Amino acid sequence: MGEITTVNSVEHAIRLVELLAVSENGLGVSQMAQSLDLPRATVYRLLKTLAQREWVIQEDKTYRLSFRLAGLFHGVGAGAGAALAARMTPLLHRLVDKTGETAHFAALDGDRVVYLAKVDSPHPIRMFSEIGWRGPLHASGAGKVLLAGTDAAFLSRICDQGLERFTRQTIVEKEKLEEALARIREQGYALDAEELIDGLTCVAVPVMSGKHIRGALSVSGPSARLGDPEALAKILQDVVKALPLS
Repeated sequence: MGEITTVNSVEHAIRLVELLAVSENGLGVSQMAQSLDLPRATVYRLLKTLAQREWVIQEDKTYRLSFRLAGLFHGVGAGAGAALAARMTPLLHRLVDKTGETAHFAALDGDRVVYLAKVDSPHPIRMFSEIGWRGPLHASGAGKVLLAGTDAAFLSRICDQGLERFTRQTIVEKEKLEEALARIREQGYALDAEELIDGLTCVAVPVMSGKHIRGALSVSGPSARLGDPEALAKILQDVVKALPLS
């Protein structure tokens, strides 16, 4: 049997992903180039390709794996995000039992919100979603909760990229988004009133660890059934209080 021919670029990309998978805080281009014994230019091109496919997130001058892997492998390889999602799953079941609607746990992933765990509503007509879905911060309940916990520079960067309109209710002006985020901080929950999908309402609350937002719990369903968002927010807040986070 002849020697199997490999594709260098694919091998380099796999090695790069494996290296990032064992990094807790992300790595810089020089660190990766040295560890992999590859030219900086090669590592940079690989990172840009992986980032374009949303496998890698750039944070300042470092890179880390995105939570997109959670969608591909249902939590395998997503590190601390997967561990936290596993802790949240029993709470999601409680939320579905209490509300009858689909429940999600989501986290911030670069400039997007990503679903790390979910439990479906028992209703035949319900929200369709999947683990690993990455969506806009400004037009979703969980996304706005997470966005409310970021600083002004991050918000400006999101707005400068352009706030895409999904429905007539989507907030696409920076000033209005800032007002909405201020209300979220004050009331402790976010409402997506058909801002992402017509006919769909979502209520979300932050999952805190000290003063830091670790993620968001949300309940989503047809607007016709989610008639009292404030009552739903109270249910979510009560469930979150039962979860001690260090």
